[in-house]
Amino acid sequence: MSVKSKVAAAVSLHMMAWLAMLIALAGIVFLALGVFWLIAPPLGPGIAALIVGGGLLGLILVMTLFGLLIAKTRGKAKRVVAHRSPDNRIEEQLRPVIGDRATEWAKANTGITVVGALSAGVLLAASPSMRRLIYDAARPLIARKALQVMQGLGGSDH
Repeated sequence: MSVKSKVAAAVSLHMMAWLAMLIALAGIVFLALGVFWLIAPPLGPGIAALIVGGGLLGLILVMTLFGLLIAKTRGKAKRVVAHRSPDNRIEEQLRPVIGDRATEWAKANTGITVVGALSAGVLLAASPSMRRLIYDAARPLIARKALQVMQGLGGSDH
């Protein structure tokens, strides 16, 4: 499967998911409107609006609790499988990007690393010229990583 077809499949799946959510939202809105029109004549518009709004909030609450229960059961299954600490996962992700030596230095000097990262964030947020300078310096790395990702998706071994 080529990279182009993989990207097209991912985009079409993403669009289908959003379309399904839009259709579900439209269905919920029309269902709420139908219930409102059904109960508004005998109860009055104010009470009907409170009942329909409360019902929708109740529906959201039930769906949220259901989602949390699913996430909790999946989280227990994942915790049983992997017992890695967040530091180990971060280190595994950083090591290929910045190298062994820089990773070991960052582990040994975490305070300086945190202060440097926060300072860099403030500088990047405050100064457009600094953003441009950092972007220009990081452009080769970004291009190289993007090329590696594309080659990985394409399955080529160049």
